[in-house]
Amino acid sequence: MKIMIINPDYGVSPEAMALRCSILKEYAAPDTELNMVCPQHSRVEINSALDVVLAAPELVSLAAQAQNDGYDAVVLYCFSDPAMEACREALRIPVIGGAQTACLAALNVCRSFGVMLAGSARLPEKKRFLRTLGVDPSCIGEIAAADLNGIDPWANREETLQRLTACGQKMADGGAEAIVLGCLSFLGLAEPLSKTLGIPVIDPAVAAVTTAESIVRQRLNTSKVSYPLLCSLAEEKLTQI
Repeated sequence: MKIMIINPDYGVSPEAMALRCSILKEYAAPDTELNMVCPQHSRVEINSALDVVLAAPELVSLAAQAQNDGYDAVVLYCFSDPAMEACREALRIPVIGGAQTACLAALNVCRSFGVMLAGSARLPEKKRFLRTLGVDPSCIGEIAAADLNGIDPWANREETLQRLTACGQKMADGGAEAIVLGCLSFLGLAEPLSKTLGIPVIDPAVAAVTTAESIVRQRLNTSKVSYPLLCSLAEEKLTQI
């Protein structure tokens, strides 16, 4: 099985993408091949709804290329699930978003869950976005922010974990039954957080990859009733990839 992971942030180094794949491989089956690509032209890092719109055309192209190259599924490596609906219209193979998958996975281990973001600036956007993922709003509890204040989660791993722990402890003390991490740069930190907080902590990157594996093993494809490709211009451009 081959899964293409699309990191929507422009210009991520090959070494950084390989590191992420190596961490995710610990959770994947031995026969699953993971590869990651990122945009080379958009010059956008996903930090807002506007960034998602600007990055979308190249993300759809990368997803279509993955299908043409024989990949079995595409994973969108971002808690905004950027261009997920568009990719599902363009592709037959499954397209799995980190946010939707993590929230749906959480309900397998709890009745309701909280979400922890990296920064408070995106709280209003995410509160609305989370209600579009197919989860009953009554199952979504507190949406909080660890306020990393510009800290690079990869360059400052220990400090990131400390801030996530402090925020998560407040959420747990307030009654959170489980926590979904609202940023895929927190990859690998869910397990130590869960042990410290004593409640399940869901890593959206891990949830997305393992869900993609499950969907492929069930031999399921994207429903073209739900996601028909109706745009002739898009179809023409996609056939050129």
